[in-house]
Amino acid sequence: MYWNKTTRKYQEFVEIDIREPIYDNYIGIYDRKIFEAIKKKIPLRIRIPQGVGIHDPKEWLKTGDRMEKVMLRPDEPMILWCNYVKVEEQKPPETDEEKMEKLAKTGVFG
Repeated sequence: MYWNKTTRKYQEFVEIDIREPIYDNYIGIYDRKIFEAIKKKIPLRIRIPQGVGIHDPKEWLKTGDRMEKVMLRPDEPMILWCNYVKVEEQKPPETDEEKMEKLAKTGVFG
């Protein structure tokens, strides 16, 4: 874990938020973010509309595809590393009936 002086706590992940993936779970990450995670020796935490995935930055570079994309400066294109995000399955929230059944099983109601 890496000590962050500005927030006074340990950073566990390099956070990356993607609103619009390139295709389904296929996204591109700016190379500076990946190299920052490698330098700090912490994993990438990627949030996309389908869910959240946690990946090793070195593995992302090995398996990813390199893409150059021109954003603001035509002379200096951004270098993106593209790969598929493995999304962790999320449980649907419990309904009130399920909560009551769980409490009944634990013996809260006597």
